[in-house]
This record gives sequence, structure tokens and C-alpha cells, in this order.
Amino acid sequence: MKIIKKIKYTINVFHWFVWYNLWNGEAKKVWHLFMSMAKHVFLKTPYAVIIETSNTCNFRCPTCPTPHDLIYKRRCAKYMELAQYKKIIDNIKDYVHIVYIYNSNEPLLHQDIVEMAQYASDNNLHTMISTNCSHLDKELTEKLLNSGLGEIRFALDSLKKEPFEKFRQGGDFETVIENIKYFCKRRKELKKKRPITTLQFILNKLNQDEIGDIKKFAQEQEIDKLYIKPFILGEYAYSKEQIKELSKEFFADKDINDDAIVYKKDEYGLKPKTQYTQCPDVKRVFTVLADGRAVMCCFDLFGDYVYGEMDKMDLREMWNLPAVKEMRQASYNREHPLCQKCGNIE
Repeated sequence: MKIIKKIKYTINVFHWFVWYNLWNGEAKKVWHLFMSMAKHVFLKTPYAVIIETSNTCNFRCPTCPTPHDLIYKRRCAKYMELAQYKKIIDNIKDYVHIVYIYNSNEPLLHQDIVEMAQYASDNNLHTMISTNCSHLDKELTEKLLNSGLGEIRFALDSLKKEPFEKFRQGGDFETVIENIKYFCKRRKELKKKRPITTLQFILNKLNQDEIGDIKKFAQEQEIDKLYIKPFILGEYAYSKEQIKELSKEFFADKDINDDAIVYKKDEYGLKPKTQYTQCPDVKRVFTVLADGRAVMCCFDLFGDYVYGEMDKMDLREMWNLPAVKEMRQASYNREHPLCQKCGNIE
């Protein structure tokens, strides 16, 4: 079954990243993709980067992997300036192909998010945002559909008002679901295949009976991908006592045979089903914080593991600094304190 899923996914990736771009006269993006992957193989440079366009959010979700009251203990709320963002793109564009223009934030709060997506697309990069959809109104929908944005992920964890608003605190269910429906409807009216649409559904105790319904909703809206995401609570963000209490309220308690269940629950809280000894992701992708500092991974909320200032140096130069290579190898072997308790257990 897993092999079939991988084959289908590979076919879809070819369709999204190669065939579609060639059909629409964007051969430069296809060439950039292949060159980026070749450099990853032969030069060992990363092929993706996460750019934290801000560290702010209008929701206060109780199980958020990057809770902002935690971030703000050591980092002030900040929006990345557009000029700084463009310098970062200029310094990475010859190597990476995929740019996630979000991290610990709601990206649509940034007044320049459309121009950010456009600038990266103009440089042949594939951009992606993940949004809670609260600000995805009709005006912004039109702009994003014409921005060159490569992919948009809608966060929708229930098709019912009460569980949605309990899990996505600060969100209004009716606004979110209508915004998603309108975006999908408008994309169809304009006969666009970009951005690729993904529906993210974090499996939890409140929605564990809705898997069939969310699959049907995704089909009805002609959404390209459904991502049933694991519920994760890492010790990098929460104490053991907090994890124990939050797991009582939100961890799925039914025997669901699904890859989205990555923990075993006992009287002490949650224990990962698999203990990973290596982290291959650290050699594929890195993160740039809202102040421009490049850090080794998206779970480094405070910038404790810094590679350099990404708006001031070329990516390959920074990537091959001896101290950076040493830090990255230690991360690959999960030797840093952060690596012992991060949330990357999918």
C-alpha cells in the first residue's frame, strides 16, 4: 500500500513540477528545479529553505508547535522587511528551488506577502505558504492567484464549529471555511492549476471521527492534496507536565490505523513510536528567521544554532563554513540538546 502511495505521489510531483510548467511555457522553472537537485547531489547544498516572514499570528492554538508566548520570551514580534527578503532570495536563488514563506507565523498578516511570492516566482523558485485562512478574503485571493505562488496549504482541522474553534483558538469557523471555498471556486473559474492546493487536517481527539468527511470535502472543493497531519507535542516547546495535560484533551483516543498517529500514550504522557537517530532534513532544508539569521532548523525558535546572516552572504559560501558544517553534522546525528527533544518525528 505504501509503495502504491509513493508511486502515485511521484507521478503527481512530476505533473505539478515538470509537466505543468512546461505546458505553461515556464521551462526556466523546470530547468531551475533540475539544476537545484543536481547541486544538492554534487555540491551538497540544500534544495529548500523556510523563510520566517514574521513571527506573529492572530490565533492562539493550545497545541501550536511554535507557541508565541514562548517565542516572545527571547524574540520580539517582528515582520521581515521586503528589501531584506529580496536580498535573501538573491543569495539563495542559485541553489534552492522550494521556498516556504512561513514558519512560526500566519503569513497572510504580512502586508508584502503577495510581492514576496511574486519575487521568488520571478526568480524561478517554487513558493509555498500555509495559512489559517482567516485573512484569505476575496481581494487577497485574487492577488495570490495571480502572484506566481506555487502552493497554498489550508489549515482546517474540523468541519464542525465547536471542535474547530477549540483547537484553533481565535479562529472563526464560518469565515475560514467560506474563505477556503471561495479560493477553490475562484481558482476553478480562472482555470488555474496554480497554486497547488493542499488541505491540512491535524488528526486529534476532537476530529478523529471526521476523516471520511474531510476527504469528501477535499474532493468537493477539487483540492489537489489532503494532508492528514500527525498531532505533535515536542518538549522543545512544552514541559512534560504540559504535554501530559494537553494529550488528555487533544490526543486521539481511538484505535485509528493511520500513519498520522506517531505517539503511544501512557500514564506519563506521549512517547514517540519511533526514536530516530538521524535527521536527514538538516542537509536538505534550513530556516531563516524574521531578523535574517539562518538557523539549522525550524524548531530553533530562539536562534541558538546560527549559520550566518542570510541577507549578507551567498548560500554556498555560508553552507561550507567549517563551523556550519560541524554544526550541521552534529544536528544530522541528533547530538545537540535541541535535537534530543525536537518535534520532527513524522
